[in-house]
Amino acid sequence: MSGTHGARLAKIFGRLAQTLFVIWAAATLAFVLLRSAPGDPYSRSLDGFAMSEARRVELAARRGLNDPMAVQYVRWLGNAGRGDLGWSTLYERPVRDVLRETLPRTLLLMSLALGASLLFGTLLGAWQGTRIGSLGDDAASTASLLVYSVPEFWLALLLLQLFAQSLHWLPATGMVSPEYAFMTFGARVQDRLEHLVLPWMALTLVGTAVFARYQRSSMREAWQEPFVRTARAKGLHEGGVRRHAWRTALVPVLTLFGLFFPALLGGAVFVERIFSWPGMGNSTVRAVTARDYEFVTAAVVVGSAMTAVGSLLADWLQQLADPRLRT
Repeated sequence: MSGTHGARLAKIFGRLAQTLFVIWAAATLAFVLLRSAPGDPYSRSLDGFAMSEARRVELAARRGLNDPMAVQYVRWLGNAGRGDLGWSTLYERPVRDVLRETLPRTLLLMSLALGASLLFGTLLGAWQGTRIGSLGDDAASTASLLVYSVPEFWLALLLLQLFAQSLHWLPATGMVSPEYAFMTFGARVQDRLEHLVLPWMALTLVGTAVFARYQRSSMREAWQEPFVRTARAKGLHEGGVRRHAWRTALVPVLTLFGLFFPALLGGAVFVERIFSWPGMGNSTVRAVTARDYEFVTAAVVVGSAMTAVGSLLADWLQQLADPRLRT
């Protein structure tokens, strides 16, 4: 018993060390690449405004950008270890404050899209997997392939054109309306939900197509396993057989969950930009354009951490679906 407990602790610490290493490596790579690129946050070409060379040098020196890269890296690493992610030259605020404001908005959008994608995708794929070759399966497969092949930003533009500009059913951009402060509580809730629909739909449609395709393939394989024939021979009703087959077919799909998590974050960057959703993705795009070193590096750290969390969550879901993986 103690040996098993020790092995579990070693596995936990091993995963923790692996996670910390991945975050450190990604942040270090972003740090080096950003500062190796030409220019700096105070370049005179930034946003087209005029800045004297003397002023630019003064600001760069004040932020320590003229120091050797090794010195800058050691200073940044020490500050990050204390929870200080630096100063955003674009937003003129501490990076930590900007992330505290924008990250929850991105997490809200991603979590709703990820949960809906997993639910709708697995249900659709399981339904297709038991009806391979039928008219409904062919139609669903064609639709899934079409949506899967469309980039998120193009799909977002189509939704924007259809529901916001042509039908005028939903607001086009932002998270709330300009008159939000003067609305009643019920109107405020409705306004937020209406602004959430289009970016959520853009991410959910792509995610549903991805999960449905994997679930269909996995369900098709599970449907041919010997335990399905055994269950039928013992007289188990068809609904019970499908549930057992679906639970087996769900394990490979949950592996995809961890891989899709960072991919969804990348898609959220484009979707937030198109719909002007004030989240971390939209802020990161602006920060990259403005050469905001500190904010972009911090965004990479957050993205790496979210990827690691997605991987851990996928492992936990796999063990939940298949008890054999718990040993």
